[in-house]
Amino acid sequence: MNTKIIVKVMNFHALIRVDNARKKAEKYLQLEKEASNIIDMIVNNRNFILDKKLWEVDPAKPVLNIYFGSDYGFCGGINFQVNQLLDKDKDSDKIIIGKKIHGTGDGIVLKLAREEFITRYEEIEAILENSIRKREHSEINLIYNHFNNTSSIEIKKKKIFPFPITSERKDKYKEDYYVEGNANTILINLVTSYLNYEIKIAEVNSYASENIMRQNATSESLKKIEEREEQLLTLQRKIKTQKEFDKVIDSYTKRKGLKGDRK
Repeated sequence: MNTKIIVKVMNFHALIRVDNARKKAEKYLQLEKEASNIIDMIVNNRNFILDKKLWEVDPAKPVLNIYFGSDYGFCGGINFQVNQLLDKDKDSDKIIIGKKIHGTGDGIVLKLAREEFITRYEEIEAILENSIRKREHSEINLIYNHFNNTSSIEIKKKKIFPFPITSERKDKYKEDYYVEGNANTILINLVTSYLNYEIKIAEVNSYASENIMRQNATSESLKKIEEREEQLLTLQRKIKTQKEFDKVIDSYTKRKGLKGDRK
């Protein structure tokens, strides 16, 4: 099959997906900031901390890193950068999402294809809930390609748990909350829900980045194919012109030779 046709089809599919993925990612960017502010304001509240109702993590426990890649190639360095960070990660527990992320060996608690993210998400949710309730990890990080805008995509390692107290606006931690029921249970459920939300936002960001990079890669490939075709066409024209010129020269030489014979 013609390579140009294949690349055109891939570029067309990327163009279809990229606009929807971009709009979705942009919508979630603001929501992510609001959700982060809310959970920070609650879990770092001075009353919860003073009353020791907010648990502390065990620093001796391993880190949980969640890696996002793609199921398919042709999207620039998206998978390469994630794989580079994964190769350096020796001691943590790992959740790997995407067929192109090649992690193997110790520490992998779950590996699934990107296309299985929705259908098998309850497995990720169960790992998170178990991690929070039983304090199995000292921190939880997301490693993915973060979508800033259509011209800015960066590899990002984002810590989503525990929640550090920010130096700005420390007064926001002084709100008084009235809690009915077991505060620890409520906080655990709240934090688990928030972490699930952060993971889904990262997946949206990663998917937008993947499609934008694939669209850029296929557009660049089409450009190079067309340049090669133009070079080949120019070469063919030169060869054709040279042949026609040789014919003229040959015909002229023959005519001159005949005139010479007549003399």
